Amino acid sequence: MNILISVIKLLGGVALLIYGMKILSANLKKISGGKLEKILVSATDNMFKGLLTGILITVATQSSSATTLIVVGLVNSDILKLKNSIPIIMGANIGTTITSQILRLTSLSGDSWISLFTPQTLAPIFILLGVLIMEIPKSKKSTDIGQMIMGIGLLFTGMITMIDIASSFSKLPILSQILATLSNPILGVIAGAFITALLQSSAATVGILQAISTSGVMTYATTLPIILGQNIGTCATSIFGCVGGSKNAKRAAAVHLYFNLIGTIIFLIVIYTYQYFIGFTFWNSAIDMGQIANFHTFFNVVSTIVLLPFVNFIEKLTILTFRDKSENSDDDDDESDYLTVLNMLDEKFTKMPNIAIINSTSVVEKMIELGEKSFRKSMELLGKFDRKRLEKMQKREDAIDKIEENVTGFLVELGNFDLSDQESKTVTTLLKIESEFEKVGDYAFKFSKIVEDMNDKNIKFSKSAYTNCERMYKITEDIILNTIKCFKDKDIKIAIEIEALKEYAEVQREQYRNEHIERLKEGKCNVESGIAFLEILTICEKIIDHCSNVSIFTTNYMTNESFITKHEFFNRVYKAESELLKNKLNECGHKYAI
Repeated sequence: MNILISVIKLLGGVALLIYGMKILSANLKKISGGKLEKILVSATDNMFKGLLTGILITVATQSSSATTLIVVGLVNSDILKLKNSIPIIMGANIGTTITSQILRLTSLSGDSWISLFTPQTLAPIFILLGVLIMEIPKSKKSTDIGQMIMGIGLLFTGMITMIDIASSFSKLPILSQILATLSNPILGVIAGAFITALLQSSAATVGILQAISTSGVMTYATTLPIILGQNIGTCATSIFGCVGGSKNAKRAAAVHLYFNLIGTIIFLIVIYTYQYFIGFTFWNSAIDMGQIANFHTFFNVVSTIVLLPFVNFIEKLTILTFRDKSENSDDDDDESDYLTVLNMLDEKFTKMPNIAIINSTSVVEKMIELGEKSFRKSMELLGKFDRKRLEKMQKREDAIDKIEENVTGFLVELGNFDLSDQESKTVTTLLKIESEFEKVGDYAFKFSKIVEDMNDKNIKFSKSAYTNCERMYKITEDIILNTIKCFKDKDIKIAIEIEALKEYAEVQREQYRNEHIERLKEGKCNVESGIAFLEILTICEKIIDHCSNVSIFTTNYMTNESFITKHEFFNRVYKAESELLKNKLNECGHKYAI
C-alpha cells in the first residue's frame, strides 16, 4: 500500500511539473501577442541568427515542442522557408536544456544565502505572487502574467514532490531490475523515446530522471541511453502537429526527427565504441541531477555544432522523404489542391491566432485563385468546348464551396478566442472577403454552364458578339487579377485601378448591349444566342461588383478608417483620387480598344 501511495504521489509530481510547463508556455505566448512568430520569421537572414533565436525563444517558453510547433505552422503557411527553419529547430533543442539546469538547483542545500534562490524557496513565492497578480487588478494581461508566474511555481513544486518521493524508491528491488535492463542502449533509447512521446515533453522526462537520481539508483550506464532516447521522443509533438499539414510542414517535422535521430546515432556509436575498447571509469557510478543536466546540454550543443554545417544535406534528406509530385502537363488537374489548403485550417492553429490568421488568409487567396481559373477556363470553353474540362470545372466549384464552408467555420471559431483588436478586425475582414470570393467562383461556374447549354443546343455567337464577349472577359479577368493583387499587397492604388476598370466596364457593357440590340434588329443574331450573350455580360457585371466589394473591404482594413458604405468609399475615390482615376480610365480606353 505504501508503494502504491508513493507511486501516486510521484505521478502527481510529474503532473504538476508538466502542467506548470504548459501554463508557463501558453501564457507567455498570449503575452507575446503573436510576436514570437514574427521574431522567428525575422531570424531567417543567416543560420547563426536563426540558431540563437531558437535558443532564446525556447528558453523563454520553456518548451522546445512549442517553438518547433510554431516553426511547423510557419513553414506550413509558406511564411518560413524550410531551409531557414532548420537552425531554429536546432536552437530549440539547445534552449530546452535550460529547464534541467534550473531544476538541478533543487539539489542545493544548506543555510547559505544561495538557498534563498533554490526552487524549494522560490516555488511558494512564485505561486503566491502569481495568484496576487491574477486577483488584485482585473485585467486580461495581468491574468496572463499571473498565470505564467504561477506556472513556474507549479513546475518547481512538481519537481520537489518527485524528489521527496523518489528517495523511497531506492530500496525497491524491482526498480534496480528495470534500470539494469535499461542499461542496454537500444532498450534505454526506446524507453526514453516512449516516455517523452507520452509526456509530450523532453524537459519533463529529464526532470523525472533528475528526481529519481536523488535516490542514488541511477548510473551513467542506465541514464545516458534514456537521455538520448528522449531527444527522439520529443519529436512526437512536431510530428503530430504536421499531420494534415502541407508537404513543407511535414518536412519541417522531419528535420526535427532527423536532427535528433542522427545526433543520437552518432553519440551511441562514439560512447559505446569507447566504452567497449577502453571504458569509462565512472560508467557504473551513480549520476546526480547536475550531471544529468550537463549531459543533456552537452548532447544538444555538440549535435548542433556537428550538424549545423550540414543544413543543406538535412534539407535534401527531408525533401527526398516527402517528394514533390511530378508536374502534370494538364493544368486543370488541380481539383485536389483544396485538400492541402484545408489542412491549414486545422483546429490546433486556433491556439496560435497569428498563424491561424496567416493560414486563413492563404486559404482565402486560394479561393479567388480557383475562382479566377474557373472564369478563365469558362472563356476557353466558349472558344472550344470540352466536356472533360467542364467536369473538372465542376470539381473546382465544389472545392471552392468546400473551402468557403471550412474557412467560415474556422474564422468564426477563431473569433471566440482572445484576440487583439487588430486580430479581431482582420478576422472580420476575412469573413467578408471570403464570402465575396466564393460568389466570384459561383458566377464563373455559371458562365461554364451557359457555355454547356449553348453547346447542347448548338447555339453560336456571331463574330461581333464573340468579339464583344471576349473584350468583356478581358476587362473582367484583369479586374479579378487586380483584386487578387490588392488583397495580397494591401495597396490602395490597386483598389483605385479596380474602380477605374469597373467604370470602364460599365460603359463598355452598355455599349455592347446596344450593339446586341442592333444585331437582333438586323437578324444577325437569334433570340437564344442573344439571351446567352446578355447572361454572360450580367455574369461579368456581378463578378466585377464582388471584386469591387473586396477592394472596399481591403481599403477599410488598410486605412483603419470606417468606410462602412460604398458611398463613403466612392467619395474618397472620386474626390481625393479623381485625377488618378481619370488617368486610369484613359489607360483603359487605349488598352482595350480594338
